[in-house]
Amino acid sequence: MNGPNTDDMSQEELDIWSDINNPNNDADMDDWSDTHNPNNDNYIDD
Repeated sequence: MNGPNTDDMSQEELDIWSDINNPNNDADMDDWSDTHNPNNDNYIDD
């Protein structure tokens, strides 16, 4: 499998990862990086 290990993801991360892998959703790896960048408004606090 390519990509991060989903076993270690929070529910919010799983939701984003699901969106990215859904061809009907506009989410992409930019959204993933935004949620993991502490300087971004969309950052996930762990």
